[in-house]
Amino acid sequence: MTPAGAAVPDPRFVRFRFWLLAIVLLLFVPVGVLAKQAMATLFIALAILLLGAVWLERRRIAWPEKPVLIAYAAILALSLLGAWGGGHGLHLADMLKKLAMLTLLLVCVSAAPDIRAGLPTRPLVLCLATGIVLGAVIFAIELSFDAPLYRFFSGKGWDNPVAPSRFNRGSTALVLLSWPAAAGLWLSGRRPAALVLVLVGLAASSIGESASAALAAMIAVFMLPLALLSGRIASRLVLLCAVPLMLAAPWLLGNLLVWIPDYVMVFPPSFADRLEIWHSVSLAVFEQPLIGHGLGATRRLAVPEAVTAGFSFFKHGTIHPHNAALQIWLELGIGGILAALVLLWRLVAASGPLPRPGRAAAIAALCCGLVIAAVSYGLWQETWLGIIGLTILAFGVLCRDESPSD
Repeated sequence: MTPAGAAVPDPRFVRFRFWLLAIVLLLFVPVGVLAKQAMATLFIALAILLLGAVWLERRRIAWPEKPVLIAYAAILALSLLGAWGGGHGLHLADMLKKLAMLTLLLVCVSAAPDIRAGLPTRPLVLCLATGIVLGAVIFAIELSFDAPLYRFFSGKGWDNPVAPSRFNRGSTALVLLSWPAAAGLWLSGRRPAALVLVLVGLAASSIGESASAALAAMIAVFMLPLALLSGRIASRLVLLCAVPLMLAAPWLLGNLLVWIPDYVMVFPPSFADRLEIWHSVSLAVFEQPLIGHGLGATRRLAVPEAVTAGFSFFKHGTIHPHNAALQIWLELGIGGILAALVLLWRLVAASGPLPRPGRAAAIAALCCGLVIAAVSYGLWQETWLGIIGLTILAFGVLCRDESPSD
């Protein structure tokens, strides 16, 4: 139903937006499992085409709200200042490329009300749910039979090894996007299918190589009952946990090796390596805590031999710290972490108007994303931002109705 006083959507643009969303929602996870970089391409193309359609139809595009714009302006200013003052950041062209992806994400998800105007959401929910199930089937085939589909499409022979970890980003997309799909199914009356979809995401993460995806999926499932009982309490709990951990990241992560001196014997090599990276990056944070070292500083930092001498795994540079909060501290300093907390606060607040099942699923997905961001991807990786962007957009488009939230 179109609200009183609102413009009636143009049927031509409604059809365009519908079919564009249907195709991308159907293909995003299956294609992403086989070709992880394609997820960035799909999201960028989707966002640009959707925003273009909205502008042609309405001659305007909804901009992010004021707190988000202020946080974004702070990130932009600190990026420029850190690159100039820190001397370790990316070149200007590379830095603007990273920031352009963030800009596209923020503008696209802010335009969700205009994007969903006039759209029949139930078929779109079915497209996303079908894509997730298909992606889970492909994911299981690739892991069980040594990547036959990837070898076929890429032309890679059977003599060349394919690491199971190459499918980790696909499993991340599968786990995160299962939440808006499940919420959409629940709101459309398909409750058994919604529960099955949550289990599909949990099962897929459990058979993959990504320990972070598996842990994130389990934490999200555990958070779901509280979020269903009271979205307000669950939201506050997320902020209560996330805010101090992000603020204290350099102190907490930088001292883990001190608190756990026998970490090599306690943790597997992949996580022990993370501890060493976090320790060295935390030391670099304290060198420039106010404005940071600039975007992409991790790969340009020279780790002193006095620091790496006691390490068992981390002897050379790395492309990112494998922790979003620590990366923000390193690259943008205290102002950057405060801006990130504003964005997190607004993301939590954005789940408030959703109907109860949608809000609960959004909080579960947020927990899922925060866990993955704490131990896995670099903050500016296009595939990671594409997964985040499509997940938020899916909630904004597929999971709204006229029901009040709690």
